[in-house]
Amino acid sequence: MTVPPEPTDYAKLRKMPFYFGYSVLTATAVLCTVGAPLVLFAAELNIDKDRIGMIGGILPLFQILGIASLPVILRFGTRRVAALALIARYIFLLPLFIAPLFLDRPDIAFALILISVVCYAVCRTLSEAAATPWSQEFIPRLVRGQISGKIALAYLPVALIGSFLIQLWLDGQEGIGRFLPVFVIGILIGIAGGAMLFGLDGGRPRPSRGTARAALAQLAVPLRDRNFIAFLYSSGTQYLVFSALNIFLILFFRERLGISSGQIVLMAALVPVGAAAGSYAAGWFIDRHGTRAIRITLQALQVLLLLALPFLHPGLPGVGILAGAVFFLFGFLVQGAMVGGSVYMLNYVPPTERESYMALAYSSDGIFGGGLTVMAGILVQAFEVSSLDLGPVALGGYEALFLAGALVTISSAAVFALLKEEGATGVRDFLGQFSTGNPLRALWGIQRFSSFTSEQRRRDLAYGFGGTGSTLAKDELISALSDPSFDVRHEAIRALARLPATPKAIRALEDILGYHGLIELQYAAIDTLGQLRSTASAPRIVPFLDDGNRLLRSRAARSLGDLRAEAALPAIRAMLASDPDIDCRLAAASALGKFGDRDSVSGLVALYAAAARDPDRISEPRSKVVLLALAKILGLEESFARNWRREERMTGYCLPGLLTRLAGVLDARTPEGKQGREALTRAAAGLGTGPTGESFAALCAMRPLLVRSRHPDAPLVVALIDGTASLPDPHRALLILLAIAARHVLRPARGT
Repeated sequence: MTVPPEPTDYAKLRKMPFYFGYSVLTATAVLCTVGAPLVLFAAELNIDKDRIGMIGGILPLFQILGIASLPVILRFGTRRVAALALIARYIFLLPLFIAPLFLDRPDIAFALILISVVCYAVCRTLSEAAATPWSQEFIPRLVRGQISGKIALAYLPVALIGSFLIQLWLDGQEGIGRFLPVFVIGILIGIAGGAMLFGLDGGRPRPSRGTARAALAQLAVPLRDRNFIAFLYSSGTQYLVFSALNIFLILFFRERLGISSGQIVLMAALVPVGAAAGSYAAGWFIDRHGTRAIRITLQALQVLLLLALPFLHPGLPGVGILAGAVFFLFGFLVQGAMVGGSVYMLNYVPPTERESYMALAYSSDGIFGGGLTVMAGILVQAFEVSSLDLGPVALGGYEALFLAGALVTISSAAVFALLKEEGATGVRDFLGQFSTGNPLRALWGIQRFSSFTSEQRRRDLAYGFGGTGSTLAKDELISALSDPSFDVRHEAIRALARLPATPKAIRALEDILGYHGLIELQYAAIDTLGQLRSTASAPRIVPFLDDGNRLLRSRAARSLGDLRAEAALPAIRAMLASDPDIDCRLAAASALGKFGDRDSVSGLVALYAAAARDPDRISEPRSKVVLLALAKILGLEESFARNWRREERMTGYCLPGLLTRLAGVLDARTPEGKQGREALTRAAAGLGTGPTGESFAALCAMRPLLVRSRHPDAPLVVALIDGTASLPDPHRALLILLAIAARHVLRPARGT
């Protein structure tokens, strides 16, 4: 038998409307049948809480049969089993219509509901045990998180409208019979949802593996996988919390806070609202960051919610709003976390063994969510009879359940943190994205970036991402590096320089270095790597020191200075001494200043002197580059820059004061000190905005004192004086540096 080729991702996506229809219709049918209406239906039949817990626990408990259903699924195919079992499970709900006849005999009513739910649970197990591995076949891997979120969003309006109509009906009618029309509508919608599955491809029978012995042999593979066994515990315990709270949260608000059945049904609609938001948000982040960080974060927030629930009481102001918020957060946090678990399983499970892995996972969830949900009902019943007082909180049945749920959730998150997941973002790194910059602005920009196609808009958004300072936008900027627009790519490179460095961004920028011929992009990438302090990128930048383009040579030198790449120091010194281009020599000077390279002082002084003698107007700003480098080597960068800016704003305002302060540190008891004081004071008094020759001569006269100084920087200041002494009318920037440096060297040490 010839196996047809696997459909392309495009072909799979074209079939997604059938999957959306199946998911939305099935969820709607559950809302109308075995969801809140069935719990309230059983409560109004006077069935005890432990029995209601048993009814609620049957659905997940029967998932244990997922393993037993494996031979059937393999023999008849996942597609056929999933669709037919889904249709059949709603037919088995018909006994619910007989239960109201035994309103005065709760035992018989309970038996009828139990039979109906048991048959429903068996068919549900067959259908979902087949649909889960089949979904790996027809959902493209790269969008599994997004598909889960979009399904939840598609179901959202249906859940809201459906819940509102159910509430109107239940609160507007009287008697137990008012639940029956709701069940009828749910059954019809469920059958329609099952028919949708026939529109999907794949799910063919695998008869060679369809025997019971072959199926059991397949289970040995996942059972030997320790990582998968750990996943089963984490998944099962999260499902337990979901199953138990899905039942008892409704009863908690009904009994503790006195909210009516119709209001609870309407508030329970906020669970799918929260689930839609949580699934979409979790799916979006999962496709970008993996499952670990997102699931653990959501589970940590679940713990906080569970610990807060015991403090709710009818006397709180706005208790109805708080109840609605709890339902919403329950759906958001729990469903978002469960999406993380589902996507992890779909990505982890080997396709050749998907039926055995997923059948085992489905059954494991049943053991946790079914068997232990029954225990949750027993726990609630036991503590309701004999509650404990713990300070301000009375530990009744529901409070004990919430505390137990918090402990179980903590253990689930701890185990999930240990699972293997290649390339996943850690929890700390994920949360760190929300603590830097403006994450909300980044998220808004991301949505706009994916929808707009205009080149100018993409360029503006790339620029804006840099302004957010949030690494949430890094994926958009990295994708923009391959944009067809040169300007968008260039803007993306510049924007990455303003975000915290990430390994993925560094790798993308290093790839840009290989874009030979696109000099502007290479230049921007070298600059950005330097600003991000990517020291590991230095070997990729060093070759540009010998590039034929002077812009790339100069930018490489400056960035290597930013990185303090010691291996490049000899080449940068050679550039300072012999590069034919003045801009490259100045770039080398800037880099050597960042290195604090004291061995290069003589070369820097010679470069400054040559620039200062050049009559070209541009020589003056060029010479300041060298002075700044010298100031960095002397450790006086901030003082030099501050005083020069003051002098530049108002000529003659700052420099005289520097000369006066230098005179103040000289020892007037010595002839040289007294003479130096007088010369500096006289020069300061007559400096103003005129020539600098007299002041420069007074500074140069400090040379003998500097030579005798034991300060380690004294030889460097002497070298600066010797190299510039012949300048006829030196620039004020040189005088500022000399005045600061001489005072730095000659000032007496503290305590002397």
